[in-house]
Amino acid sequence: MRRYFSSDTAKEVGLFVNGKVFRLQNEYTKRDGGTPYSRAALARLRRDLDGSAPSWMLIGGDLFGEWPQSLPSPEEDPAVLRAVKATLELYALHQQSRRHGVAQSVESARTKRMTFGRACRLIQPDPEHDDGVRRRLASAEAAPDFNGVIRSVRALILLMRGAGDGSITLDYRSLAQDLYQVQFPDSRAEVFQRWSMDYHVRPTVSQ
Repeated sequence: MRRYFSSDTAKEVGLFVNGKVFRLQNEYTKRDGGTPYSRAALARLRRDLDGSAPSWMLIGGDLFGEWPQSLPSPEEDPAVLRAVKATLELYALHQQSRRHGVAQSVESARTKRMTFGRACRLIQPDPEHDDGVRRRLASAEAAPDFNGVIRSVRALILLMRGAGDGSITLDYRSLAQDLYQVQFPDSRAEVFQRWSMDYHVRPTVSQ
């Protein structure tokens, strides 16, 4: 069992999750309501996000199918499995009933990644009315365990769905990396520092 954060493993987690997310998104956003597989997979993943004991036999194929050799096995590094599972479930919640993709496109990410902090900023751009968003971010930081962090992230994903025209996208590759890193006490604070910076830093307007 890994005891210390590995940036190399975090990168592989992000790549693995990103591949699964885009395969699901490409199938789900096809015309005619997406493929039966994509609809069923997203429904399975959403159902498992309530914090109860997971139905491993139902979601096992979604999680363990095509598990790459570049990633440690779930037995060797359970934090990998928790990050992969949570990120896919959060994506499934975000994508529900949306005909457009909610995962940021590769082309858009090349210009500027829509990290979790930046996406949260878009929920309520007016700093005089963003108390609810900041409160949930603070709750994530104060959470005593990983499940508590995920509950707060889930609440913020729901706010993204309801904000404006519902068009907020998210870089799920970076979110998966964050959800892996946040499980290690020696590097946990770096995640919340990054979320805070991305949330609060505004682009400089040239005169």
